[in-house]
Amino acid sequence: MKRLVHAVVGCGRVSPNHVDGFSALSDVEVRWACDRDRTTAESLGLPRVTTDVREVLADPEVDSVSIATGHALHHELVAAALKAGKHVLVEKPLALSVEDGAALTSLAERAGRVLSVVSQHRYDRVVTAVRGWIETGLLGHLVSGVVSLQCGRDDAYYAGSDWRGTYAGEGGSALINQGYHALDVTRWLTGGLEVVGAATGHTAPRGGMETEDTLAALLRGPQGALVTYQVTVASSITWRTRLEIIGTGGTVLFDLDHPGTLHVAEGNEELRAAAEELASEVVAQAPPGIGYYGISHRRQIADFVAAVRDGHRMIADDRAGLDTLTLLQDIYRAARREVAAPVLSAPVLSALGS
Repeated sequence: MKRLVHAVVGCGRVSPNHVDGFSALSDVEVRWACDRDRTTAESLGLPRVTTDVREVLADPEVDSVSIATGHALHHELVAAALKAGKHVLVEKPLALSVEDGAALTSLAERAGRVLSVVSQHRYDRVVTAVRGWIETGLLGHLVSGVVSLQCGRDDAYYAGSDWRGTYAGEGGSALINQGYHALDVTRWLTGGLEVVGAATGHTAPRGGMETEDTLAALLRGPQGALVTYQVTVASSITWRTRLEIIGTGGTVLFDLDHPGTLHVAEGNEELRAAAEELASEVVAQAPPGIGYYGISHRRQIADFVAAVRDGHRMIADDRAGLDTLTLLQDIYRAARREVAAPVLSAPVLSALGS
């Protein structure tokens, strides 16, 4: 079997997870590191280093590339890679606009190339287990969900970046960046979500960020379940997620933090037995890099390489990435339509018994 040759474009915070995942596969050679800062590219320790993505895409032996750059560059770089005949694994989001995302999915289809958006938590053992429990009816009819992410990003995180915290470079902040995965997983588990309402906050901006630091939304699933979703980057806690899915037959509470923890599984005996079996499984050791990225880049990358070889549809393919991008843009659109509640005058407050 021919070894696939892979390149990493963008060598920042998440790039070590890509190098780790592809290097773990015996049938893959991770050859290129490309970054506009040569020293940053060299830090990955790969055989070939460049600051020019055209050099990577011109290598006829390169089969696939990871795009792990700032959000605003995703559309241009993914398009260039697909046109060069490469398969592409791109960090979220697929693009900054639904129109650009749809253009990329169409281009990948025409080119006959695999395009996958990183949604590594869809591959977490807890998430895949909960997905199975929902599909087999262990939770009954879904009625409610509570999803939250709180994390802390300091002034330096935004002030030291030319794209984070800006609409042009990041497309938003708390939702499209930190909150993306919790939203994506919830949409996948519920079978889809639509927006009932949303609001953004610019309550404790860091490092001059112009985008939202906090967002809350009310979402509705196809079975009618109401999901409350909130995310903030202004917390004193480094990173904490919680996802609670409530059905008529059972309730589960879990997180997306490393290594992925099932906190609650209450309901029928079959659900409790399945949860006990899950708890007994050995958790894989974390890869190098930032701990809360989790352990499942490896699983998604293995799925990506298999799809390149056999053409199967991935759990986290480009269409899934486009659907999540559509949902988050719908949330931003609803937040922009938000009408502030009227300020109540003293007489009115008195009449209300305040």
